[in-house]
Amino acid sequence: MALLQQLEEINCFNENQKNKCRADSVQDIDLAISTFQREVQAQIDLLNGLKLAHSIAHAVNTDGRAISEIRNGETQAENDRHLAMRMSGGDPELENPPPYREVNPGYPVQQRKSLHIAINRFGGKTAIELESDSDEGGPSRTYAERQEYGLEKLSRKEVQCCVCCDSFRPHEIVHLECGDEYCTDCVKSLFMRATKDQTLFPPRCCRRHIPLPLISTKMSTEELDTFKNVEIEFSTTDRTYCSNIQCGRFILPTNITADKAECNYCGSSTCAMCKSAFHNDDCPEDTSLKATLDLAASQGWQRCFACKAVVQLGRGCYHITCNCGAQFCYLCGLRWKTCPCQRWHEHNLMTRAEEVVDREAVDPLPEQERQRRVVQVQEDLLNTHECQHSGRFQRIDHGGRRGFQCEMCEDRHWKFILQCRRCHLRVCQDCRMHRV
Repeated sequence: MALLQQLEEINCFNENQKNKCRADSVQDIDLAISTFQREVQAQIDLLNGLKLAHSIAHAVNTDGRAISEIRNGETQAENDRHLAMRMSGGDPELENPPPYREVNPGYPVQQRKSLHIAINRFGGKTAIELESDSDEGGPSRTYAERQEYGLEKLSRKEVQCCVCCDSFRPHEIVHLECGDEYCTDCVKSLFMRATKDQTLFPPRCCRRHIPLPLISTKMSTEELDTFKNVEIEFSTTDRTYCSNIQCGRFILPTNITADKAECNYCGSSTCAMCKSAFHNDDCPEDTSLKATLDLAASQGWQRCFACKAVVQLGRGCYHITCNCGAQFCYLCGLRWKTCPCQRWHEHNLMTRAEEVVDREAVDPLPEQERQRRVVQVQEDLLNTHECQHSGRFQRIDHGGRRGFQCEMCEDRHWKFILQCRRCHLRVCQDCRMHRV
């Protein structure tokens, strides 16, 4: 009101100033009054805009249910139109869009009026339709999907991160292809953990890779360089690490020339053949490596054909998946499914079946019932030894004093564990999302 009065006083002053000076001359007072008038008008426009925004927000908040009714009605009308066109064989009379359907008359008159006011203020569009005005490219959505997405976005004030379970504003949430929603800190934490744990690389959720651009803007230059270097390291088959025990960092393939690897961090030189300190003559025998391989042979351990790591079979079949991603047979070491070796050892199969039966039994089972269940689980394991763990996992709560142990990361958890319904594999939530 005060601004309107000021504007009125300015107009009165301008009327009184007419014919008091030459038309081709501009006085300082006139310039000052003109500038002041523009500032007052701009302030009035700003306040009107804020008032309109509050009014629209209030209308959308109070009439969300009515908007939902409009969406459902228009969706039904659209579906009816498509069905009618298919049944009529393309009758041109059906090309016109269906008429506008009134809001559910069961709503009070005042609610319908306020909703129509909100729609008119948007230039004839509902608040949800404004979502389609974006110029950014993206996957096509049907009209009903756009309506539903817009209504959901308007109604949600905060979104819960699926990892830390804290609530965040929508712009602080990263939406993944699998449908999970992460806060930026949890996505960044996953990427940085993947630089130290190859089983987490590449970062993924529900078996779908998470693109680096989703979080790269939240990472420092040093963190981004670290991730990109690790990406090269984990994709390199024959890796060379600095022979300096005080360093031990990965040496990029571009820094290896004629079997001589130069470390950019400490300046040491490493032989790319034997991985020891660089030498000009033939590679000497590595006594430590020979002792390790002799021990592995005596214990029946196997060596990965890709990264040369020594692997010990703890449970299950002879199908081994190394941390580097290579899959091979535990008996002969060849690439998986390229050898005639058997898939199971009877003793290992029996041990695994007994383990599953005993841990799932609430109370000690009678011996006859226990043996029956062991045989049944043995058959399940034989049929699902290459289980892809598809479908929903079973959640098991209350682990007692000992809790549950994840069979992938081997960490203990006391609240709950997830179990595959087909092969009985037990994993924690973190491994279910990022390792399985």
